[in-house]
Amino acid sequence: MKKRLLGFTSALMFAFPVFAQEKESDRVENAGKVMKEILNAPDSMPQSVLDKADCVVILPSVLKFALGMGGSYGRGIMTCRRGAKFHGPWGAPAMMALEGGSAGLQLGGNATDFILLLMSPRSAQNISRARSNRW
Repeated sequence: MKKRLLGFTSALMFAFPVFAQEKESDRVENAGKVMKEILNAPDSMPQSVLDKADCVVILPSVLKFALGMGGSYGRGIMTCRRGAKFHGPWGAPAMMALEGGSAGLQLGGNATDFILLLMSPRSAQNISRARSNRW
């Protein structure tokens, strides 16, 4: 019995990271698709605005729902420019989450793609600090 339990536990330990990596890989892929769609759309965000950003947060399909009480939930990525003042090349993506709640007279739901451009080193440092405090 102990051998079976140990084998099952070992299998979970190895399967969970693979599953988590697949979810993260899907999240990065979905974020890339959203960014391409936005940049390719007519009358969209100009490339010059993106070039000035210190960080970009992409949250594909943020779900909002409400039935008296409301909530929002989304997962995405953030990538920042490297260097002390965020002027270097783009860095590796970091996983981000958006969660919130609300109360009041409300009914409905929707899904929206969000792209947030952080345009100053201060905003990039604040969101990085908030992210590290959460984890």
